[in-house]
Amino acid sequence: MTIEELSTRSGVTTRNIRAYQSRALLPAPVARLGERAAFYTTDHLTRLRLINRLQTRGFSLAGISDLVSAWNEGKSIEQVLGIESAIANAESEEQAEAVVMSEAELRAGMPADADQDEVLKKLVAVGFAVPHPKGYRIRQPKLFELGQNAAAAGIPFDELLEEHARLQDDMHRIALRFVELFTNYVVTPFLETGMPAERLSEIVEQMTRLRQLAIEATTPLIRQALADEIEAAAQSRMPEPKEKGSDNFSAALSPTSRKVV
Repeated sequence: MTIEELSTRSGVTTRNIRAYQSRALLPAPVARLGERAAFYTTDHLTRLRLINRLQTRGFSLAGISDLVSAWNEGKSIEQVLGIESAIANAESEEQAEAVVMSEAELRAGMPADADQDEVLKKLVAVGFAVPHPKGYRIRQPKLFELGQNAAAAGIPFDELLEEHARLQDDMHRIALRFVELFTNYVVTPFLETGMPAERLSEIVEQMTRLRQLAIEATTPLIRQALADEIEAAAQSRMPEPKEKGSDNFSAALSPTSRKVV
């Protein structure tokens, strides 16, 4: 990442990023062989998020600096960064799935009768499209494609965007429940025992398994819920059966009149 991209993803200004580097809170960017420019990695993103978390919990920059120095002198910084890195790696998977579209390409995918300026604002507002130097980064391109298909089928684009926002809220509530389980029964005991370094890899692996469990559990459950709701909606909207003998076609389909061929 460039410093601008690191700033966007971390929420830390470029000025503060440079200030953290000057105070040895953040490592220098990584230089690539044969290239003049240096770049930032997910390790830098992890460190910035750690600094933000510590500041939120009341640590001063001087205190964070002392803590980082102590860890770097032999008290494993991985005890904290290991878990933070697992989070960053999970987010990196999402980054790998994202695609960058020019503004023209993005507008071309919108319904012809839509107010494209307004739609673009809403896509950014709900976090679906993120401004990028080359246009916009689409975080879930497959969802964008499915949304286009749904709009072509007749569902108003605004309704789809509203549903996307509601779905995000629902997913966060589900994720929070899983995270609370992990925090209460895995992380808290780990912290209470002094964060033993030998257990760190186990904790990180359990976090990865929890994430996979949440994904694997959600998919079949939403599939079953959709099947149940579709069936219920279809039954509630079917016309009432006519009196016996008034509909030869319905009578022909009844179990008592069906012939086995």
